[in-house]
Amino acid sequence: MEYFEVFLNSVDSLAGSNRPNQCIFNLGNVYDFAPNAHLFQNANHCFVKVKYFSVEETESNLNTASIGTIIVEMDGALPNAVRSKGLSSANFQNMVQSNIIGIVPTSITKNTYSSNTYDNDFVKANNIFNGNITISIKDELGVDLNLSSTIDWVMVLCVAFEKDDNIKAIPNTGSTNYFSY
Repeated sequence: MEYFEVFLNSVDSLAGSNRPNQCIFNLGNVYDFAPNAHLFQNANHCFVKVKYFSVEETESNLNTASIGTIIVEMDGALPNAVRSKGLSSANFQNMVQSNIIGIVPTSITKNTYSSNTYDNDFVKANNIFNGNITISIKDELGVDLNLSSTIDWVMVLCVAFEKDDNIKAIPNTGSTNYFSY
């Protein structure tokens, strides 16, 4: 695997910094700064995990009496992930495709956690280095956190790509060829 770390701050988002529970970032320009990222620009998918997350806890944004877990979602459904959902009268299945890339326990005392330092694992996602992504911050019920422009969050995403011997840089062009030459 080839790993990249991406530090995101809601204040720096293209859109959403006024209400940072949903922020848009353009990760397409990472190729200008990360060595070897150009080798993976045409990859169909990558693996993403929330390595670190922090947001200021206030009475207005994290009602500490009720929010035990923060959910970090990314736009678009993840191909190998599902989550439970309430039953509908038309369909008695209660699983839907998920877009959760990380969970963060708030460590409030009335909740029990398997680990209050939960280490998120990688989830398979579309290649996030190909343009805009939207990051949403919600509670365990899927409701947007009540964040304002004065409360920013920071996050470190770890992005991984499978190494493939067929991926080779085309000499003197800066582009990638997925076939042997």
